[in-house]
Amino acid sequence: MASSGIAADPALSSLPAYFGSPLAARIEWSQALPATALAGLIAAVLMMTPFAYFGFGMLIGGSLSVVFYRRRIPVANVTPGMGARLGMMSGILGGGIFAALFSIGTVVLHAWDTIREKLIAIVEQTAARNPDPQTQQALEFFKSPDGIMLLLATALIGTLMAFVIFSGLGGALGAVLLRRKEHS
Repeated sequence: MASSGIAADPALSSLPAYFGSPLAARIEWSQALPATALAGLIAAVLMMTPFAYFGFGMLIGGSLSVVFYRRRIPVANVTPGMGARLGMMSGILGGGIFAALFSIGTVVLHAWDTIREKLIAIVEQTAARNPDPQTQQALEFFKSPDGIMLLLATALIGTLMAFVIFSGLGGALGAVLLRRKEHS
């Protein structure tokens, strides 16, 4: 096996070579998954607070994924691209955790009727602003149980996409900020 140049570092000597390149320059996913899961959990919880505005909870979660990964592998050279991948993974996990927490909260707090009423109010406000008969017909569909489920599914998919995008941006930003801090 070709030497990867990391055997002298005791922090990495117990970790296997990753396709012959130093682990300090590649993501070691066995170490990254616990880090990104914790960051995703924090992002999901933050998205239920005022940090939800403008996706700050997701950005913070993505940045934390880089911080937590660097704690697990201190000599890792996390590039902005690697940070984005770490952040995106935390976004996928955080989006799933957020959906689960939201679902559990809806059931436990018996909030389905309130959510349904708010969705119908939004549809009615939209209908009031657009007098087009075809639009009115489409909006009437969204008041039905099938339409509400479609709205919720669309919102869930959009939320997951936002988690991935904003957490990826947060991961890239976290990698850049950590590199600047190290080089100062």
